[in-house]
Amino acid sequence: MSMDIVDYYEACGFKFLADLVDGLERTVRARGIVLPMSVEFVRVKSYVNDVSVHEPILTGLGDPSEYKDKNVLVVEDIIDTGKTITKLISHLDSLSTKSVKVASLLVKRTSTRDKYRPDFVGFEVPNRFVVGYALDYNDNFRDLHHICVINEVGQKKFSVPCTSKPV
Repeated sequence: MSMDIVDYYEACGFKFLADLVDGLERTVRARGIVLPMSVEFVRVKSYVNDVSVHEPILTGLGDPSEYKDKNVLVVEDIIDTGKTITKLISHLDSLSTKSVKVASLLVKRTSTRDKYRPDFVGFEVPNRFVVGYALDYNDNFRDLHHICVINEVGQKKFSVPCTSKPV
């Protein structure tokens, strides 16, 4: 059964979310409080190779009525320019949520980033393309247990034809 589960989820890349939920559950138990949680997966694709696509692609949001009057915590792996997360927040706000907060494992230090800053930040990283720990480069490297920079040689080796216009 474990092999079937791994086969099903291996491309999902939700390592940070799983670790964060484990940490939240431990904290809630330690404090002896009740904090109801549910997890929904939304995919927002904003890169082909190392180029940001013109308009981020949002899929998997589900039934919009499920978000009405709910506190929503968006868990993001990395924030680069801020455009993608801003689009997602705007969409969630349009669903009449009670609140929308963002937790991001990584935030890039870049002059091109919008003034947006997430509510909760794990680490700031230099303006390089990073992979691993569920961060991918054209669906590669999600399975690494660490985060690292992919150099130009690696980018060329794992590049795909670009069909979208860069921003």
